[in-house]
Amino acid sequence: MSVDPVLPEPAGWWQAEGVLRASSTRVRLFSVRYEVTQDGRPVTGWTARTWQPHRDLVIDGHPYALRSEGVARFALEGDIRAHILRTVDHPYGPLSTPHWNIEVGDLTYRMAGSGIGRRFALLTTADAANEAGRVWRTGALRPSYAAQLPAALALPVQVFVLWSAMAIWRASVAAATAAVAR
Repeated sequence: MSVDPVLPEPAGWWQAEGVLRASSTRVRLFSVRYEVTQDGRPVTGWTARTWQPHRDLVIDGHPYALRSEGVARFALEGDIRAHILRTVDHPYGPLSTPHWNIEVGDLTYRMAGSGIGRRFALLTTADAANEAGRVWRTGALRPSYAAQLPAALALPVQVFVLWSAMAIWRASVAAATAAVAR
């Protein structure tokens, strides 16, 4: 199913089975609490004043480390390891479109979309025409995030993909805000 990134998601998407959801609530003037749930069950959470490139989390009872180098490289370390690397098809030209390759063991996915848009599509490298999953955000002042990802990805990897998409969106919004402020 293909949905325009600027249109709202179909009715009922938030309650769909297997959806990973990250909601944010302000806890202090400059601090936000993110709670990640799947099917209403708490999975993990964290409080942050600013985006942290290194985050140690307990996901579903197991410790993991999530690392990022800007929006170009992400790593999940723990019982399960995964990497996300940014690539650009045509780096110099009007067709320049970044995407992120997700590597988990023998599995490889491609996350395509836009940091400015509200949605990323998760594609398999074998079938780039059909979506295997998606990650999206809603809201502007207090955004919420959600992911519907393949069952082949373990829960910690799904949280990692969602966290990485959140980092890409935050960096895109910050860059756009800085460009407008000039």
